[in-house]
Amino acid sequence: MPSIPSKPTITALTFALALSLTILTGCAPTISLTVWHPPTLNTSGIKRIAIMPFDYDNDDCREAAQYATIVATDRIRAQNYFTLVDPAEIIRLQRNDRSIESHVDAVFKGQVNRAESWKESEEGSYKTKDGGTEYYTIYKTSVEVDFSYSLTRARDGSLIGPVSKKGRGRNSSKEGYPSASELMRQVLNNYLGQIGRDLAPYTATEHRAFASERSPNKILKAEMKEAMAIVKIGNYRQALESYLRIFNQYSSVAAAENAAIIHESFGELEAAATLMQRALDLTGNPRAREALARLNNTMRDQATLAAEYGDKSTPTAKVAAFASAEIQRSLPENAVVWIYNNSPDNSMAGAVIDDITAGFIKKGIGLVDRELQSAALIEAEYILQMSGAVSDNDIVRLGNAAGANTIVFIGITGTGAMRRLQVRVLDVERRAPIMHSDAGERWQL
Repeated sequence: MPSIPSKPTITALTFALALSLTILTGCAPTISLTVWHPPTLNTSGIKRIAIMPFDYDNDDCREAAQYATIVATDRIRAQNYFTLVDPAEIIRLQRNDRSIESHVDAVFKGQVNRAESWKESEEGSYKTKDGGTEYYTIYKTSVEVDFSYSLTRARDGSLIGPVSKKGRGRNSSKEGYPSASELMRQVLNNYLGQIGRDLAPYTATEHRAFASERSPNKILKAEMKEAMAIVKIGNYRQALESYLRIFNQYSSVAAAENAAIIHESFGELEAAATLMQRALDLTGNPRAREALARLNNTMRDQATLAAEYGDKSTPTAKVAAFASAEIQRSLPENAVVWIYNNSPDNSMAGAVIDDITAGFIKKGIGLVDRELQSAALIEAEYILQMSGAVSDNDIVRLGNAAGANTIVFIGITGTGAMRRLQVRVLDVERRAPIMHSDAGERWQL
């Protein structure tokens, strides 16, 4: 039986192989698979989030909002996908009209719109053994809560969601009215249970049942039975070969289904879908159509995961990695590089420079160490930055003084969705540009 990865990764985007073969009396054998799914909401590119306290419309909703915040935070943290940022820091920045983008990718917000509870009682009776009548009261507590939640991207303020939910619950007792607060907590726990799947990629265990042959052909049935015996001992590759041979010989939809299940257990989705397409074309059988639709949906999910969630790097890190590779291709031999920040007041530019610098150091590219330069040089650089009119000649003069033969200018232009990284590489000796970024998507931050 194939070995099973202990923890499938999103970057690998592969199915866990067959976890178990379950034989149930009177039922077809099944294979259990662990499958990655994309979240309900499109949260691609979001890794850092701040979970703000749930808002509420009136004091009747206060307790529900406070508890909803706790549950949402716990469930999102349990996904182990996002980096959670302290909401107090986001509140502080917003109160001071400062950008939150360098601290967080998105802000999670919730709202409790209604939280109500009411009590009812019901009288009842029953006959005792001695012929008497025993009376009792059933005390009932009911609650209803309406709430919603959404994410707001820090980059451009776009809204993801909202997801709206309406939860209800009722408890009864002969001992007195059940606690409305406790019941409300149960309802919120239940209806917020899947919040992690709304926001982050998740795994689910799915079961594939092997099909039985329905043809009256006794030889075909005997061969299908032999193939199933191979499945039951865990020799899936041999069983796959048997089912493919049976399908090719008899056009058996059941054999195609079972071969597709084994292909899927090995992560061979395209092979499984191609096989079921052949079965559908040959037979028009609705079972083949249903299996093909499921496989196509799964492949779409895997494509979404690969495209939107495969790389866990932040947008800034992705652009920095791309820029670093582009810069390195243009550098002359024995380059000694001075990285000049054209946007010194932009924290994002500083982050990009840090990533590029780290990449250069790993590759052994020579860098000007500003900390080892004279105070006069650093002061001159500062004056140039503050003057607002820095020419290439000024920069070349400073580059020569710093011992650099190549200068890399890093800057940020635009805002929000139009923001991009601007890079220019200057050869000091020739005083000529040797590389300049364009307006392509790969430079967008």
